[in-house]
Amino acid sequence: MDNDLHSKGNTQLIVRIPATILSNDDLSLNEKLILGLHYTFDFKLGKTVMTNKQIGLMFCLHPNIVSYCHKNLLSKRFLNKVKSGFTVSHKHLQTKVDDKREILLPFEIYSHCDLSTGAKLLWGEYNSISKGEREYFAKRSYTSKRLNVSEESITNWTKQLMECQLLKSYTHNRGYGKSQKIIVTSNE
Repeated sequence: MDNDLHSKGNTQLIVRIPATILSNDDLSLNEKLILGLHYTFDFKLGKTVMTNKQIGLMFCLHPNIVSYCHKNLLSKRFLNKVKSGFTVSHKHLQTKVDDKREILLPFEIYSHCDLSTGAKLLWGEYNSISKGEREYFAKRSYTSKRLNVSEESITNWTKQLMECQLLKSYTHNRGYGKSQKIIVTSNE
């Protein structure tokens, strides 16, 4: 993904979530987002040194939710506690995935308080192919399997992204025996 999603001079963090975290069925959506943040910092700095309150403000989550997710990630051994921070364990690499695309969430998406965590992750999935230019088309069943959520959730979150004007194009092609949605993300 290019940094086109950032306005001139904006150097905010882009959160990287690998497919092994995104498709993991042991993790809740909030845990995937928070583990993705730790993965990003691990990749850049070696560890994460942020408070629950700072992470909560960043993702529009209550600090208690962030604390709960940290406790779960530690107990499930996805995170390791180190002096003044966290590091990501290699447990997420045990998840078998066919599609190895990682998603990237820019500041404008992960800090959007009108979006649920699932909608943020779904935007990242759509944008992993679209990047604001190409068409993303996949059955809801494929997208729901990749995010490890229900097909109904994909529909609800797509509507949420449309309401927030984060999709440039959303068309529904119906044909004999099949139905296909074609999506292009907005990069404004």
